[in-house]
Amino acid sequence: MLLLTIKIKKEEQSMNEKYLEVLNKLRPIDDTFMRMIFRDHQCVELLMKIIFGEQFSLKRFETQEDHKQVVSRSVELDIVVYTHEGAVIGIEVEKSKDNASPIRARYHASILDCDLSYPGEKWSHFPEIYVVFICEEDVLKTKRLVSHIERYIDKQEQFKDKLHIIYLNASMQDETALGKLMHDMLCNDPDDMYYEVLRKRVSYFKKQEGGKKTMCEALEELITEAKNEGRKEGEDIGEKRGEERGEIKKLMKLLLKKFPNKNFEWVKECNKTQLEKIDDYILLNISYNDFYKLVHS
Repeated sequence: MLLLTIKIKKEEQSMNEKYLEVLNKLRPIDDTFMRMIFRDHQCVELLMKIIFGEQFSLKRFETQEDHKQVVSRSVELDIVVYTHEGAVIGIEVEKSKDNASPIRARYHASILDCDLSYPGEKWSHFPEIYVVFICEEDVLKTKRLVSHIERYIDKQEQFKDKLHIIYLNASMQDETALGKLMHDMLCNDPDDMYYEVLRKRVSYFKKQEGGKKTMCEALEELITEAKNEGRKEGEDIGEKRGEERGEIKKLMKLLLKKFPNKNFEWVKECNKTQLEKIDDYILLNISYNDFYKLVHS
């Protein structure tokens, strides 16, 4: 019993060391770490002030806000800010170019529109919507730190639909407030960060026992979820393959009745289209050779 306890403790220690190694490499732009850092009011307020200046004041915010849709694709937004001025700002932190495409920005805006509107509401009461993507790479290939996307009528007069999209390019850093923020978003060492609010928050999770424990638990939970999802996906694939094998056996039995003394092992190698052809042609009054040619044509 004692040996088993010692073994378990050693395994836990080894696992914690792995988590701490991962934690040391994490940056604010990394999804798991970002979730923890921007649960803090001051950190979100810093983002708002640097991106928007004095334009908006933060009323409340949500992190990992889940916008579930019954029929269409659901979206989980990293940060959603509700301002005193009535604007709603969806902020997404992305490392992948694919996940920060203009189409995704459009979809995020549409989800916010749907979830913030009510039956019979006047169109004029719709809020100003901002979608902000903080990207590790230059997704739009503008070679600019910030890109503002607006819609215009015939490329002249602004189309006042209250929708504004902003792309921030963290690969372009300079000595401006925004450039320094992008530096901090890609920084894994809190001592090298410009902004004290972020430096303190990151230091807590990387250097203090309470913060390190919280992050290790979050990483463990993330890994467990990934394993469970992988297991479920594997079960679904296995179930699907089982159904396919059952369907193939059924077809082979029917074929043996139609063409006795023939070998139908080749059916196991058929693709989906060929299996559908077998199902379609099995009732035709034709010879085995003609049937085989039709299936493989």
